Amino acid sequence: MITAKSVVQIALARAGIRPVPFAVVFEVTHLCNLACDYCDRHTRLPDELTLTQILTALDELVALGMAHISLDGGEPLAHPDIDAIVDALVSHGVSINMNTNGILVPRKLETIAKLKKVKISLDGDEAAHDAIRGRNAWRRAIKGAEAVREAGVDMEFTCVVGRHNAHGIDALIDDVEARDMRIVFQPARNSLFLDTERDGAGFQLDVDDTRRIFARIAERAGETAAVANRWSSLEHFQRFGEEVTLPCDAGWINVTMDPAGCLYHCGQINRQDRSHNVATLGVKAAFEGLERGGCSQCWCARVVEENYMWGGYFGGPLRPR
Repeated sequence: MITAKSVVQIALARAGIRPVPFAVVFEVTHLCNLACDYCDRHTRLPDELTLTQILTALDELVALGMAHISLDGGEPLAHPDIDAIVDALVSHGVSINMNTNGILVPRKLETIAKLKKVKISLDGDEAAHDAIRGRNAWRRAIKGAEAVREAGVDMEFTCVVGRHNAHGIDALIDDVEARDMRIVFQPARNSLFLDTERDGAGFQLDVDDTRRIFARIAERAGETAAVANRWSSLEHFQRFGEEVTLPCDAGWINVTMDPAGCLYHCGQINRQDRSHNVATLGVKAAFEGLERGGCSQCWCARVVEENYMWGGYFGGPLRPR
């Protein structure tokens, strides 16, 4: 919830006076029960925080102004203490989103019911999805999505568009629309992180095909509310591969914390610098030492949209949401 205090904190950050960790992405664990080809995070880090360390860090983030958090992974529901983590956040009045593959959702409905929004990965029809994620992954993701909706929690799918599913985007939108659900699209990249040597050529579309697909998604967004992207990201993705400088709230109101407690001003940057660690420095010192600023290669849908809003751009030419 945005309070009068939050408005003042965000205004001071926007003016470049005082940053605040208003919205945090917390990668609870890099452990995942799947091993998707285009993802870099499948295995638990050797130095992931203990529950006590996590709760201490969350307390300190709240004290500094955190009002929203997105629980990410790996697979956040695979963390053995996810229930306690969510309960602690709820006790602080923090608004909670979660990114998940959906498989463990039916087992964790009591915790899911405490969230504001759940985002479930969906790569296409059953064949396309299971080719990337494994047998029965599509069926279990759909089952998880239906369970979230039955729990009364807002839910949207997220689709990474690549070679494995580009041929089926229209059919995917039709399927999501028929279920009265919504889906966000973003392009596959070589890596989740900038400046790495990982070769994602096996699943990443070339630049022209990426732009063509997102032009088509933009057309469909004018026809159906099933496409949940804002126009800012749909326009931005049609410039995929270019050097595109956009407004950036990284480090000013947004921050990412990895499972070991390392803070980053943006979750998409290279992770070699692990010096801003909350377990060794405390949250305040770790946050104050971060960079503030962006890059020209930002291709995560909700990050792009939040950055454009940071710069005052909220809508687009057809139907802003």
